[in-house]
Amino acid sequence: MTTADPLAPLRAKFLVRVADDLAKLRAAETSMKDRHYIVHRLAGAAGVFGYARITDLARDLDDLLLDQGDAPPEAFADLIAALEGVAA
Repeated sequence: MTTADPLAPLRAKFLVRVADDLAKLRAAETSMKDRHYIVHRLAGAAGVFGYARITDLARDLDDLLLDQGDAPPEAFADLIAALEGVAA
């Protein structure tokens, strides 16, 4: 007997959202407020689905944005790379 993964439908939705988040994080016109919202949401949601690296990167970036209110584009590079790995 196989046991279905009860999180599978939610994980699928999460991965669809990751693709959308990637596009927004890459887009130069995305506001810092919107970037912060994405990062904050990823910090909480990624861990539920076993993506600890994304959670850690997003949490660190969330803390940076809370402290400074802004971050240079290169500050998002590691998170974007981790998201690309999940979305692939």
